[in-house]
Amino acid sequence: MQRALVCVILLAFTSVLAQAEQYWIAYEGNDFPENEGWVRYASDPPAERWLEDGSFFIDSRADVDITDSYAIPFADGNLNPEPGEVFVMSWALLVEESHLWDPGVSVRSDDQWAVIFLFDEGSLLSVYEPEVYVEFEPAVFHEFELRSTDMRSYELYIDGEAAIEGAFFESLFSGAHVGFGDLARGGASLAAWDYFRFGVIPEPAAWLMGVIALVVFRRRGP
Repeated sequence: MQRALVCVILLAFTSVLAQAEQYWIAYEGNDFPENEGWVRYASDPPAERWLEDGSFFIDSRADVDITDSYAIPFADGNLNPEPGEVFVMSWALLVEESHLWDPGVSVRSDDQWAVIFLFDEGSLLSVYEPEVYVEFEPAVFHEFELRSTDMRSYELYIDGEAAIEGAFFESLFSGAHVGFGDLARGGASLAAWDYFRFGVIPEPAAWLMGVIALVVFRRRGP
């Protein structure tokens, strides 16, 4: 009986993981993003850029009208997670200098729901959520991670600590994409990106449930 239950759990767990094509895309600051398949969107003139110690630097301080960002578009959709999966977007960012909130990250789902964060040296704001504003220690790298199971609500973690429980906004733009860089026109900044990663992975709760169940059944019988 116990073996049968274990088999049922494994089959159910496997079916959850197989519901959609999972993916993971990682930029690690070792080359310019456009050389690794990212699409560059830059003003004329663009920002100054360089690679240093495994980080990608974007310097737009020459003019507040400079923008320089990088995105992976999903022309055919397939960005969103399926049931039992979670969308994860993580990045490590140091804003050395900023005039207003200038560097940022963005995600727009298959059905036009979006989140955009903009940063200065020691804080972030959510463009579509006027009440969302978070401060953090300035002048050092911080690790950020957004997680969403439905592309309607999200959780944001800063250096592993829960910081925001927020909501996606129904945008006016079509086309799913994920991007980062110097997003804001009217601001200027010097920022370093150590990495930027995103994808759809199995929901941690699903993994945990399967593991716990197997451990419990093994302890109860041979």
